Amino acid sequence: MRGYSLYIFDFDNTLFDTSAGIKEILRHALPSVGVEYDDSMFPCFVGLTMEQVFDGFVKDESKRETFYEEFMKVVRSDVYLSAVPFPETEKVLRELKARGKHVAIASGKQRRKIERLMKMHGMGGIAETIVGYHDTRRHKPCPDPILLAMSRFDVRPRDCVYVGDSPQDPVAAKAAKIDSVIVRRSDGLAPDGIPCTWRIESLEELLDVPGN
Repeated sequence: MRGYSLYIFDFDNTLFDTSAGIKEILRHALPSVGVEYDDSMFPCFVGLTMEQVFDGFVKDESKRETFYEEFMKVVRSDVYLSAVPFPETEKVLRELKARGKHVAIASGKQRRKIERLMKMHGMGGIAETIVGYHDTRRHKPCPDPILLAMSRFDVRPRDCVYVGDSPQDPVAAKAAKIDSVIVRRSDGLAPDGIPCTWRIESLEELLDVPGN
């Protein structure tokens, strides 16, 4: 791995373990439109927006409004507050900043929720910019969230990297013409074979780069 000037991070299951909240949404929304769900199916849904879940797994247009309503009931609740940062998250973000690196977040999660969670866990203000769900019309695997984050820095694409945990993250990074890092969490959501520039077991490996 090499060093970069701008590190753009996914949020869900990259910086924070948000799996409990996402599972609660799926447990509620999918059965409401007749789609069976159990937690063994969870890896299939990680990183997908509400629209992508519907288009991929429900598909019946007559059920779209019902699905969206039930999905948003949980989204609008405080269930997302169950998310917790991974043990190394704060250390890595602060150390990157201390080394003069830029840190940003580009996620399909609502920006206000990311900001609240970061502040709750003592990391408010570490990310210099946060791009959330409502900040772009198109979402990953389209590159728009990453491109918007990049546009807020005077950094060349070759000096930018996107760090995520799901198959669509490196797809979005490639479309943005930047390198990608996949962090393999113990939940098995980042299986071998995902095409990416680098693969790591912990965010701490981002620090183990000569000259970084």
